[in-house]
Amino acid sequence: MLIAVPLTDENFEEKAKEAREKGADLVELRVDQFSRTEVEYVSDLLETVKNLGLGTILTVRIEEEGGRKVPNRREIFEKLAPKSDYADVELVAREEVILVRNALERGGGRLIVSYHNFERTPANWILREVLREGRRYGGIPKVAVKANSYEDVSRLLCVGNQEKYEKILIAMGEVGKISRLAGFIFGSVITYASLGKSLAPGQLPLEDMVKLRELFYK
Repeated sequence: MLIAVPLTDENFEEKAKEAREKGADLVELRVDQFSRTEVEYVSDLLETVKNLGLGTILTVRIEEEGGRKVPNRREIFEKLAPKSDYADVELVAREEVILVRNALERGGGRLIVSYHNFERTPANWILREVLREGRRYGGIPKVAVKANSYEDVSRLLCVGNQEKYEKILIAMGEVGKISRLAGFIFGSVITYASLGKSLAPGQLPLEDMVKLRELFYK
């Protein structure tokens, strides 16, 4: 079970060092939230994380799923995915899923195929199909959906548990906070924690997430 910390490029090196000191396993570079997106600039920050001994997730989130438009998104993935441990691309961007998968294969990294719904938790059959489609692309499917009730949380985790492969399960929002810890029991392999400002609803602070992992899983 791995804990990832999403970071913008604000005070990046300082934040990456703090993430390491507080027990994170991975840093997610949220390039869509960066002040600059030139390949050389992003590459330097990627190397900063690696030099600290942490793993990396390269993410350039599209507008439709909570990110911003990045004109050189494809170039970033083509040139930098081979240098990253993981790269996250949205299921709806199907052509780019293939591009990112091929780029990752050059460096031995892992593909994360993500789906986000910031309004609701879809029906079980939709959750199941999203997971299976992400898996068919050869990636780790990631489902992050808004939980409006504890029943939503339960449905997401139970559907995910029925799919016997690596996946990432996140119920967003206050109600869904428990999924960020309990997801590991249901086969989720990465959770996301905040360091300072949260980049997604319901993220727990890193120091709390590390303590809870120690308490419940070790």
